[in-house]
Amino acid sequence: MVFFSKSGRAFSPSWRRFFIELQKDFKLLGLLILTLQLYRIFVCLTFRSSIADDLGAMDFSLAWFSGFRFDARVSMFTLFPSLIITIFCGFFALKGFSEWVRQWTGRIVLLLNCIVFGINYIFIVEYKDNFNQWIFGAVYDDFWAVLQSAWSTYPVVRIVFVVSLLFWWLQKLAQKVQSAPFISGTFFENISGSLFKKVSSTLVILILMTFSARGSVGHRPVQLKDAAVTTDSFLNRMVLNPWSALRYAIKHHRVVSNINTGIENYIPGGDVDGAVQVLTGRSSTHNLDRDFTRKAQGLTQNRPTHIFFVVMESMDSWPLLDKYQALNLMPEMKRLSQEGLWVPAFLSAAGGTMGSMGAIISGIPEVGVITNYQASSRKPFGTSIAPQFRALGYETNLFYGGYLSWQRLEEYALNQGFDRCYGGNHMGEWLKGNEWGVDDEALFDFVTKTLKKETPTFNLILSTSNHPPYDLNVFKMGFPHEKIPESLQADYDGKVPMEVFGHLWYSDREVGRFVREAEEKFPQAVFAITGDHWSRKFINEKPTFYESHGVPFVLYGKKVLEGLSFPRKVAGSHLNIIPTLMELAAPKGHPYVSLDESLFSKERLPVGLGRGIAITPSYIISGGTIERLPFGPEDTEPDISSIHGLIGSWRGIGWWRIMKGASTERDHESMAGMKRKPSKG
Repeated sequence: MVFFSKSGRAFSPSWRRFFIELQKDFKLLGLLILTLQLYRIFVCLTFRSSIADDLGAMDFSLAWFSGFRFDARVSMFTLFPSLIITIFCGFFALKGFSEWVRQWTGRIVLLLNCIVFGINYIFIVEYKDNFNQWIFGAVYDDFWAVLQSAWSTYPVVRIVFVVSLLFWWLQKLAQKVQSAPFISGTFFENISGSLFKKVSSTLVILILMTFSARGSVGHRPVQLKDAAVTTDSFLNRMVLNPWSALRYAIKHHRVVSNINTGIENYIPGGDVDGAVQVLTGRSSTHNLDRDFTRKAQGLTQNRPTHIFFVVMESMDSWPLLDKYQALNLMPEMKRLSQEGLWVPAFLSAAGGTMGSMGAIISGIPEVGVITNYQASSRKPFGTSIAPQFRALGYETNLFYGGYLSWQRLEEYALNQGFDRCYGGNHMGEWLKGNEWGVDDEALFDFVTKTLKKETPTFNLILSTSNHPPYDLNVFKMGFPHEKIPESLQADYDGKVPMEVFGHLWYSDREVGRFVREAEEKFPQAVFAITGDHWSRKFINEKPTFYESHGVPFVLYGKKVLEGLSFPRKVAGSHLNIIPTLMELAAPKGHPYVSLDESLFSKERLPVGLGRGIAITPSYIISGGTIERLPFGPEDTEPDISSIHGLIGSWRGIGWWRIMKGASTERDHESMAGMKRKPSKG
């Protein structure tokens, strides 16, 4: 019987038509899930050397099943347009329209899958991870430079060709898959005559759709914590498909950036005053700048006339370890560490250049809110490095070998109190560089030529050369290793070409030359040299946690550091450099603001804090992982929960200072208001 709606459209309910179209949807759903699974298998096979050798079949089965749950959820949501039309097919004769929507849904989703596979593959090559917080570098970074660098570094043409071929094959397969149901139409004629069969079939469909949409038949949908199903961190990271990984990265960024609730990500309950007491051992004054005001000890009579805080692009600590001395990648840093002061247990503030630079310039930990784009960064924070050195009589300069417009670096530095900013365009050798800037040689030459002897200066210097596209002819420059040294052949897997390591050697050579020339011109100078972050380049795909996260810190200056030494047990991170330099530059009793203490302090807890990572003189800690350092003194393992409390308090205070300001009065009042009222009974 045919009925008509008020609009006059034919209304003809049909179980048979609905179930036939639904089958085609489920066949397409299966293809979409299979596509994501095949990509995961491809990645795991390609990067199999990054997976622990002792994993068994059960580990891979757990990873596959958990990945299937994420894949089903993503694929189900992308199929919604077609499923909605299929539901209407149960009431209207829309077979042709349903097939058209399904075909185009499949084409669009498969095309997007193929594109994101190509991008995600490059991301995994660089970061050994699915999309994470570093994906925001593409949003805030110099996008054209990123594209040029990717073009120069990765086989982009080959990847595009493979992705195009994959899409062509998948959309052909999708057309074939959707052409017919897997159960004949006569089966549904029997269903339509039985209420029991209709109800049973509907329940089966609802269960399948619910599982697919939730990735679970339990009380909760599949969640990020369900990805950690094995003991291997790389395999766990690959459990997420690229879409799920991107979703969680965006979600985390939004949660942290929420002005009202972001603090909860670091300090449960939002008790910032309590966090102050955890870090300082004193009750809060409800003003963070006041709480973290320190007084200089007047460590040296040889106050530095020039201070050089040198941040080297992608400079790792692992080449300084005894195990890798056959490579001799950093002989200059090795020399400076022996002649000056060296902290081997040291971490960067962040995993990317601007994250670390944002923290160094502001004196505030990197907390995922992209400090240099926050409205609060338009004027100096109390902890900002430049105004505090300017108050001591130093002219403050920023030297960067790249474009000053990158990540609004110049505007950020000037807003934070720097007197002058110099970029690659000032350095005269722009055409000899690449899309990221001039070579380190030109950068350091410009610094020594620009500064005058008679004017005390504080100089923050950021290099660029040890960075993709790695286009310097380092062998012509004298890099001695076209092949890995024999003693390291068993460890080298050949995936990082030797010329890439040669760029680290070149950067080390240039910073060593700069120190010698600047020391001759400015005998009473001090040099603080570190890396902006770890390079993500190693001789194989299984570095230890320290090898993949440690950056060097060397403090050098013969006259200034005469008679000074760090405590025997010392560890630190980027934000320890600022108070360390303040202690060398400021007279005794001079007040300054710093969220962390000087490395000279014998009373400070010897812990370096980074982005979710901590390091002690003997251990490095991340999450539930604790790793013994190869050089540290014998010591008992630190309590992981206490370390995480320090990290949370430190970063929570940083978040509050950026997002809310110095005053914690509002926090104090809100915490008081949150106290449970006494019950009437």
